[in-house]
Amino acid sequence: MTRIDPAKRVDAILPLVAGQSQRAVAESVGVHPSTVRGWLKDPLFTKELARVQEVAARRPLDAEAVLAVMDEVAVRLGARSAGGPVVVSIPAGASAGRRRRLLARGIARAVEGGLR
Repeated sequence: MTRIDPAKRVDAILPLVAGQSQRAVAESVGVHPSTVRGWLKDPLFTKELARVQEVAARRPLDAEAVLAVMDEVAVRLGARSAGGPVVVSIPAGASAGRRRRLLARGIARAVEGGLR
């Protein structure tokens, strides 16, 4: 049995909160759909998922609060140790799509512990 990188569990949280299907989440994080189903049966994973869902459901949406709770989730799920703030540089005039991609990459680097 191959050990799944804990960062993949963290990467699955936001798409699940956003309502993506288990299959789509599995494809996006690079695991088999049955792996995602297994995570959803894990009490620790479901507790962390519920925590993020609760913060994401608040209106107006507080992106900083979501990122803060995701940082805590990454630590609790063993994807990385507690660290400092994450800085993402977005050039002036970047399109909305490019801003989203740069932010997503920054979040992924932070969750994976690859702060640069």
